[in-house]
Amino acid sequence: MKKDVIYIDVDDDITAIIDKIKSSSESIVALVPPRRIGLLQSAVNLRLPDRMAHTSGKKLVIVSSNKSLVAL
Repeated sequence: MKKDVIYIDVDDDITAIIDKIKSSSESIVALVPPRRIGLLQSAVNLRLPDRMAHTSGKKLVIVSSNKSLVAL
């Protein structure tokens, strides 16, 4: 399976991230957030891209070593 790696910019908001996922043509999308991103620190902000990916038939993966993000 092919995957698409999307690097999230510090200035990206949740709609920009969702748009990047939508524009991906691959079935697996890996999100790589920057070290300090407050946007993905809440469960609600993680559910929105996950729900959109699920309805689009895509698998969403987050690549991070941030312990609080991994816990969510």
